[in-house]
Amino acid sequence: MFLRDHPLMNYRGVPNWPPQWLPRKDAGGEKISGEVGVLMEAVVSCSSPFNGGISQIFLFMEHRGKEYVGAVLFNDATFCRHVGELMKKYYGRALKEIGGLDVSSSL
Repeated sequence: MFLRDHPLMNYRGVPNWPPQWLPRKDAGGEKISGEVGVLMEAVVSCSSPFNGGISQIFLFMEHRGKEYVGAVLFNDATFCRHVGELMKKYYGRALKEIGGLDVSSSL
């Protein structure tokens, strides 16, 4: 099963992959969507009291020389942490490749 198709890759029943991408401050660019760009960083914030208990991963990526940020929200905090750890292993890789990872045995 591909990561993008995993049944827990959603928030309140809405698929969370790929995220909507917003340009980083002073980075230019426009809002984009899709499995585009290269993952630069992942920041995991799962069920923290500082964010209202929302489980999410902030993804930072580069596409055509511009930097973008997107958030992937989850219903399941444990799954959020697992995906976050997985993302950290794929810095520098294409988001399309990451979405196509076979996670059948690992998540």
